[in-house]
Amino acid sequence: MALRLTMATNHYGHFLLTNLLLGLIKRSSPSRIVNLTSDSHDYVNKLNADCLNFEHDYYSSMTAYGQSKLCNILFSLELTHKLEGTGVTANSVHPGCVNTEIFYKGKVTWFLWVCGKLFIVMGKAASLGAQTVIHAVVSEQLEGVSARYLVDCKEAKTTELARSKKLSRQLWEASEVDVKLQPEEKHY
Repeated sequence: MALRLTMATNHYGHFLLTNLLLGLIKRSSPSRIVNLTSDSHDYVNKLNADCLNFEHDYYSSMTAYGQSKLCNILFSLELTHKLEGTGVTANSVHPGCVNTEIFYKGKVTWFLWVCGKLFIVMGKAASLGAQTVIHAVVSEQLEGVSARYLVDCKEAKTTELARSKKLSRQLWEASEVDVKLQPEEKHY
C-alpha cells in the first residue's frame, strides 16, 4: 500500500519516528514529546481509521490535511495512555498561522496561491510561531502534564472527535499496520 503524501508527512512519519525513538525517550525521562498540529482539525467531522489513505473515501488535499492534523492530536492522546507512569509526556501544539513558503511548494493551485498571500498579511513570523512549541518543551507549568492541546502558550479545547480515546486507540492500531511497525520497535 502506498501512503498518501499528506498522511505520510504529517502523521505516519511522526508516528514511526517517535516509536523508533521511544526506548531512548523513556530512558531519558523525564521527557516531553510535542506534536505539531493545526486548528484545521476543527473542520474534520469523521475519521475512518481503516481508511487513512483514502482508499475508499473521497480525497481532497484540505480534507487530508485536516485529518492528518487530527491524527497528531489523537496520536498524542494515545501516547499519553501508553506512556503513563514512565515520566514521558505527549502534547499537541497549534503554532498558529505562520508565514512560511509552504503554499508555494509542489503543485501551486490558485487557492494555495491566495492562501499564501493571506498568510503573508495575516500570518505570524516563524519566530512567533515557535513560541508555543518552545513553551511546550520547557515550561515548568507543563512538567508532568500530558494530553493537552496548546495554542498561544495556553491550553485550548479540541473537538470531541480529537478527545475520543476509542478513536485514538483505533488510529494507533491502524498506524502500526500501515507503517509495518515490528515487534522489536514497540517500546510501550
